Amino acid sequence: MPLLPRLVSLFLVTALCLPGIAPADDAPAAGQNIPTASNYALDGMAPAGRWAARLMLLRNSYDHRFDDAKNRVDMDTSANVQIQGLGFTDATVDTRVTTDMTELMLGYGVSENLTVGMILPYARTTSRVTVSGTQAAALQGSLSGLGYAPLQTTTASGLGDPTVGALWRFHKSARDSALLGVGIRFGSPVEDAPNNLADIPPGDGSTDLRLRGEYFRDLGNGWDLRLMGEYQRQLADSVIARPTLLLPAEKLDRDLGDFWETDIEIGKSFGNWRISGTWHRYKEAADRYTSRIGSDTSPLSSNTNTLADQLRLGLTWSGIQTWREGRLFMPLIIKLEVQDAVSGRNFVDVRDVYLRVTSFF
Repeated sequence: MPLLPRLVSLFLVTALCLPGIAPADDAPAAGQNIPTASNYALDGMAPAGRWAARLMLLRNSYDHRFDDAKNRVDMDTSANVQIQGLGFTDATVDTRVTTDMTELMLGYGVSENLTVGMILPYARTTSRVTVSGTQAAALQGSLSGLGYAPLQTTTASGLGDPTVGALWRFHKSARDSALLGVGIRFGSPVEDAPNNLADIPPGDGSTDLRLRGEYFRDLGNGWDLRLMGEYQRQLADSVIARPTLLLPAEKLDRDLGDFWETDIEIGKSFGNWRISGTWHRYKEAADRYTSRIGSDTSPLSSNTNTLADQLRLGLTWSGIQTWREGRLFMPLIIKLEVQDAVSGRNFVDVRDVYLRVTSFF
C-alpha cells in the first residue's frame, strides 16, 4: 500500500480506537467563548504541546476550460484544431478529467503561537479519452509513427509534492488574529511520460517557496471575516518533454510561473454550525521553457498565464464544545465545501468538492 493511504488509515484507526482525549489544562472550559478561527480550525494552528491533524478528501472533474480570451470552450477545442490542421478532418478527441486527492496535514504546537508541520498529498487522476470519426484509426496510426502512446483512457496516481513549514500567529486578541506562514514545497520526482498525451502526473515536480498571510476577525452576532493571501515562488528546474507535437523529447530548462492565491471569506455561525462563502482568486505568470539545443519551445509556454475566479460555499460542524462537555470522545471539526470556477483565463472550468476532518491529540 502506498505511503499516504497507510498514514490515512493509521489516522482513522487511531481516532476510532482512542478511548478519549483529555482536555488540556489551559484549554477553554465548557461554555467559554472560543474565537471563531480556533473553534472551526480556520487557521491551521495546533494547541501548544499537541498535534493537529487534518485529513482532506477532494474530488473534481472537468471537460471544459476558459481559453486565453476568457471564453468557456470545450477542453479539446485546441487539440481538435491541431488535428484538423494535420489533415484529419474527420477525427475528433473528447476528454473528461477526474481527480481524487487525499491530503494529510500534520502540525505540532511548539508554543501557543507557533506551529510546525507538513502536508502530504496523494492524487489519482483519470483522463477519459475518446477518439471518434472515420479517420480515428488513421490518427492513432500517425501518432504511433511519431512515437506516441495510443490516445486512450489513462490513470496516473502517486504522491504529490509534499510541503514542510511553520505558522506564526503574531497577533491575537479576543476578536481578531493574524498569522504568517512560510514553507517549502518539495518537487517529487515525476515519471517522465512525454509520449503519453493523456497523462496527468500527481504533481508538477517543481520545488516552490511559499509565503502566506491570514487575518481573522469576529464581526459580532455570529458573523466573521477571513482574509488570506499566498505567494508561491516556483524555482527553475529541468524536465524531459517534447518542445512541440512533432519534435522528439529532450531535456528542457523550465521555470514555471509564480502565482498568487487570495481568499475573501464571510462566515455566519449558529451554535456549533458555520456556513461560509469565499471568493477565491488564482493568478499565475506564464511558464518559460528553454531548449539546450535550440528547439522551438513556444508551444509549451503559449497560453500559460493563468487567471481563475472561483466561488466556494462551505458548511462546518465544530465538536469542540461537545468534546469539552465530555459528550465526544475526541475534538472533531468537519467541513464540507463546494467550489466552482466562475470565470478564468487558460484555466479549467472545474467543480471541486472538499471534505475536511480536523482533530487534535
